[in-house]
Amino acid sequence: MPRTLNGYHVVTTLLVTFAVVLAVNVLFIVKAYTTFRGEDEQKPYLQGIEYNDTLNRRALQTRLGWKATVTAARMGTNRARIAVFLSDRNGAPISHISLEAYLRHPSDSGRDHKVDLRPMGEGIYEGTADDVQAGAWDLNLVAPSAVATPFEADRRIWLH
Repeated sequence: MPRTLNGYHVVTTLLVTFAVVLAVNVLFIVKAYTTFRGEDEQKPYLQGIEYNDTLNRRALQTRLGWKATVTAARMGTNRARIAVFLSDRNGAPISHISLEAYLRHPSDSGRDHKVDLRPMGEGIYEGTADDVQAGAWDLNLVAPSAVATPFEADRRIWLH
């Protein structure tokens, strides 16, 4: 004998459907809230205001023609070695400057490292970082003491 669909069945089906949709939405909201770290930039408003200065520094750097060649390798299970060769537009090595490196994880700023680069001579700078896992990393190079000749470079590197 076929069952008939009455108002009770329709209301129950409707309420169960909305309850499932609501439960999934609550789950997604909780997951999004607990995994979001917040802003990556500490002062995004000031960074936006100073953007023209950043463009001027990059234009000056382009005119200088400095180039950074980066090699990176993992040593053991959790240590990375970073080597940078810094040269001018003619390929001559640039030595005797203070060069800082920041190894940044693309998705988790809690894994970021500052790498102390030591000048090894002939435009070569080397440093190591501990607790570096395999994967993609962003390397940011900055020469903060070179006021008259500002230099910064960003490279995406892959550590195996």
